[in-house]
Amino acid sequence: MAAVNLRTKLIVVFAALAFLPLMAVSIIGYRSGVSAVESLLRERAAERAERMARNVEHVLSVQESRLLELSKAEPLREYTGRVRRALADVAADNGGVQGASAEQSASVAQSAGVAQSTLSASSPSVRDAPDEVNALFQAYSKDNRAYLQAVTCLDSSGQPLFRLTRAEGGQGFILKKTDFVRDEVRYDPHVWSSDASKALRSPMSEESYGAALRINVPIIDSPGVASDTTRDGVVVAEIRLNDLVREADQTSTPENSSEAVDASATATMQSASRTVVALDNAADMVVYHTNGALKHQTASALMPYFADMAARMKAGEDGFGFYDTPDGVRRLAAFRQAAGLGLSLAATEDYTAAVAPVRRSSLFTVGLALASGLAALGLLLVTAGRETHDIKAVARGASAIAAGNLDQRIEVSATGETRGLAESFNLMSDRLRELIAKEAESRQFQSFLRISAMVTHDLKNAIAGLSMLVSNMERQFHREEFRADAIESLREATEKLKRTVARLSEPAKTLSGEYRLAARPTDLVPIIRRVLSTNAEPSRPLYDIEAHLPERLVATVEPERIENVVENLVINALEAMGGKGGRLSVEAGMLDGDYVFFSVADTGTGMSEEFVSTRLFRPFATTKNKGIGLGLFTCREIVETHGGRLEVESRVGAGTRFRVVLPSRLFNSGERRERPVKVTAAIGSAMPGSSE
Repeated sequence: MAAVNLRTKLIVVFAALAFLPLMAVSIIGYRSGVSAVESLLRERAAERAERMARNVEHVLSVQESRLLELSKAEPLREYTGRVRRALADVAADNGGVQGASAEQSASVAQSAGVAQSTLSASSPSVRDAPDEVNALFQAYSKDNRAYLQAVTCLDSSGQPLFRLTRAEGGQGFILKKTDFVRDEVRYDPHVWSSDASKALRSPMSEESYGAALRINVPIIDSPGVASDTTRDGVVVAEIRLNDLVREADQTSTPENSSEAVDASATATMQSASRTVVALDNAADMVVYHTNGALKHQTASALMPYFADMAARMKAGEDGFGFYDTPDGVRRLAAFRQAAGLGLSLAATEDYTAAVAPVRRSSLFTVGLALASGLAALGLLLVTAGRETHDIKAVARGASAIAAGNLDQRIEVSATGETRGLAESFNLMSDRLRELIAKEAESRQFQSFLRISAMVTHDLKNAIAGLSMLVSNMERQFHREEFRADAIESLREATEKLKRTVARLSEPAKTLSGEYRLAARPTDLVPIIRRVLSTNAEPSRPLYDIEAHLPERLVATVEPERIENVVENLVINALEAMGGKGGRLSVEAGMLDGDYVFFSVADTGTGMSEEFVSTRLFRPFATTKNKGIGLGLFTCREIVETHGGRLEVESRVGAGTRFRVVLPSRLFNSGERRERPVKVTAAIGSAMPGSSE
């Protein structure tokens, strides 16, 4: 309960003194940042919209001035006046009224069915514009090609004299004198009665290339006279509103940073995307959009999310507003009206992207501070809990060791304050366990040395007797068959007795360090087959013997020593199965990392897990009624001396499997050895039995 109360107190203090104040400061900072960004966005958008409106009005004013200057040029006035008079003469010859004005004569000529071609046929040079006139129009087109689609000169009857049209790709203009397309040559009829000193703007129209605005300027016979002066013709310029608005947008950005509210905020805003929308108030048509795919279509159908903003723009309002795009972006728009055009211009800013840095900064600040506080709190709680746990672990371990459980290990954290104390207890238990084990082994080896000395003495006496028998049998050499069999049998018995003596002496030699390895590349397959042939094959059919061996399996070993290991494992397996029979399985093969293996498995009685882990490889430990328990101890010493490993898997009632892993080559000094992977075979019908 004390730990819980302490943890709760720490959490409450952290929340009251760190978390809540931090959240309050972060919310205030976030709101202030968003307000500053929105204010800057409004200023920027309004400034851009106003600049665009001024730029559009300025460009149109300049275009009108240039057209008025063009219409007053002397060569053009002389040329159109000549055409007007020629039209009047033709009309008079065809029943026109003498003394009528030029446009009246043209009207009469048209009502009488006089075709334009009549004038051309009768006076082909009258309608042809002189070079000075062509040069004037070419110069005008060249100077205004950024916005100009076409410029047309019409005579006093409203028929086109010639037309300069933008070429494909926008490279230059093409002069056309005949074969005019009727829909292309349009003008405002009010130009005949309008103020001659001012240009007349036609309503916006939708053309194949986009929205267009036509500027009509009359050509008068006496410049500077009253508005009822006779009109010799009309000059009509078609302005591409799309290009005009785009150019106005590109020149609407402030050129000096002093117009920004804050330098750092301006730098932030430069990354936000901007959009420009221009609407025809009368037709609800998108005249221009930064996204070219959204131009030349109705705003209500194309941008329903922009409907509220578009309604205010078409109503002639100036102001601000927000709208959300389908991709989840919130935008701030400032819209203004272009005077005298019926055109609304809106400059928008990406509000979501602009506010995102403020939001990220605020969230990062909150997250960083919160993470730091939580980390500190968590570290404090974990440290306190870990130290408490370690102290309890040391207390439990010390109690177990005091009760005689020397295998008890005290595990504490690597950086805890109790680490030294735990390591001292563990070292103490290890030393006690080693001392007890050495004392027991010393007593056992003393007994073994005495026993082995006696057995060795007896075996030597037996060998001496057999040697004498061999000598006496030489008198029977006249029986050749008997002599050969007897001598061979006696020799085999002698060799077996010698091997027995040698095997009994190996544990003492191994432990005393007398043994020195003389390893060489050796094929293990013949050794395994020889041991099976000698020790297992004579036991058929009591035992089912299975051998799964490759054709060749080379290991770097001392053959005689490894043969003893194989023989010991095979004999142990046969003895584990006893007189009831069973299956002996022998396998061999390659492993990764320059290692080979062979295994011996039986279906004997098996061993308990406790026996395998605590007693199996210790001297004088055995589960058999006969034997002194040194066979497996010797086998493990031999295998490990060769740089290998002896593995065992056993289950009571199922059997046992011993697996010997050996290096296939000699490793150089200092060379890193990759440990062979331990492969655990399922204990099935063929499993190992007991140990020696």
